[in-house]
Amino acid sequence: MNSLQAAEPYFSKAWLNLIHYQKSFSGYKSEIDGAGFFLSSDGKTNPKKEFEATLIALNDTTKLYGHLKQPAACIFVSRKLWLESIGHRFPKVECREYENWRKALPVSKVHLVFASAYPNNPASMFGHTFLRLSGSGEGNDLLDYIINFAATTDQDGGIEFALFGVFGGYEGHYSLAPYFIKVNEYNHVEARDLWEYPLTLSASAIDRLLAHLWEIEATTYFDYYFFDENCSWQIIRLLEAADENLNLSEQLPFYIVPAQTVRVLNDHQLLGEPIFRSSLWRLYEAYPEESDEKKLLYYRIKERIGKLDEKEKATYHTLLTNKAKSKKVEETPKVAIPENRPDFGHGLGRIGASVGDGYYRLTHRFVLHDLLDQDVGHEKWSQLEALETVIEYDDRIFLREFNLVDVISLHDNSDWGFEPSWFLKVGLQTPQEFKCTRCLTAAFLGGLGQTVFFSNKTFFLSAHAALRAYGHSPDGASQWLGAGARVMGGYNYEKFKALIDVQKYWSPQFHSEVEARFSLSYGTSKDTSVRGLVAEDRAELSFYYYY
Repeated sequence: MNSLQAAEPYFSKAWLNLIHYQKSFSGYKSEIDGAGFFLSSDGKTNPKKEFEATLIALNDTTKLYGHLKQPAACIFVSRKLWLESIGHRFPKVECREYENWRKALPVSKVHLVFASAYPNNPASMFGHTFLRLSGSGEGNDLLDYIINFAATTDQDGGIEFALFGVFGGYEGHYSLAPYFIKVNEYNHVEARDLWEYPLTLSASAIDRLLAHLWEIEATTYFDYYFFDENCSWQIIRLLEAADENLNLSEQLPFYIVPAQTVRVLNDHQLLGEPIFRSSLWRLYEAYPEESDEKKLLYYRIKERIGKLDEKEKATYHTLLTNKAKSKKVEETPKVAIPENRPDFGHGLGRIGASVGDGYYRLTHRFVLHDLLDQDVGHEKWSQLEALETVIEYDDRIFLREFNLVDVISLHDNSDWGFEPSWFLKVGLQTPQEFKCTRCLTAAFLGGLGQTVFFSNKTFFLSAHAALRAYGHSPDGASQWLGAGARVMGGYNYEKFKALIDVQKYWSPQFHSEVEARFSLSYGTSKDTSVRGLVAEDRAELSFYYYY
């Protein structure tokens, strides 16, 4: 932006944030996709035209806008507030709908809420962020309202969500909802912990935030994208529209995940100490084994997740009846605050350098966490990696791997029934079992099995049936598909982690040898670690930096 542009109000940061403009190669482009938000036919790409059209609309009290069919002053409230703050004056218009809506939200404080990951749901594997509006619940925070941004999916899940979410096939909408609904959904049904961080926002910024929310919800929507224009990004952009002094989005990469929202706001000293709201699962674990309340909570949880059979329903009813008749009051145990506080974890991006016998490797991973990374700030023994690139040099430089996604989701049998473990890896690889050093090809690895954890997840052992597929094989075939087995075991002691991974595959074309890898990692600091790898055909030493 040149000095002439900076002097014009339609190129000011406040105006660009209100219309959600982002710099493009040809100028500017708004992230908003519904046409009803723009007052100029060129408004999506022309800040000046949209500014001029807004002035005209706010001075006209007869034309109606939005699905509420109200004058511009009653729909584009956040624009009007900002324009008045820089000296513009407009005709007075009675806006009963907005005023009644605003009076019903006497917000004095805003919290950023982070919901921990829900591994078996692709829509929630990165966690989730939303805003809690404190002050509207008259002393009971469960009666507060929340601001949530999510894709309108018509209950799609799994592969459908992944595909449409990546390629922008859903509309994304902000919405208001009572906080207790989200607590019930996340804490009680999905066993997700909630971390509530108080946000540093002035009263005027809170007023602008709500006015902007009203303006968007009355007129438009966003195309939802899983990796960038998602809940995390839209929360950041909403806060920037509320406070023009915030400069958050420009410092983010082309993608964003929920934990980054926490980190970027914390880095800008906008977050206070969080309140931890534990899931029902953690509360259940905290009760003594023979506690009556633990027995009740067991059936309550099974009821919420839809796994309560008829016999158990009868037992649950009897326990509830006995509790109603009893005068005994059992003290609620204190749930220990877990280590997976999101702002305590390592950086989400990672750069690595490795040296082996006659080769060197450089790796870069955009997000998020693997089995050998330190677990502080993350669920124990979890893996969710995306966009990892591996460059190797022996006698020349070549691409060894590019992994689009690499997920390992480990679950053991619990009181709530069987939960399968699974893994999925998709990308480009040089298949080492083929003994070719530069035959890069499309690759798929997936499997389903069972995991057993020991000693509060200090140890684990898992076994899986697996499929591995490549785009081509050494004998010239156009593709290769093998079925096999994968066994993994892990041990964690303080900052040390050890992992053994054994795999074997068979196919009519080619029988792979047993692949056994032993890895050891040590977290030298929050954002650095060293690793050693020993396999049948190589040994490797690596250093990683997290940012």
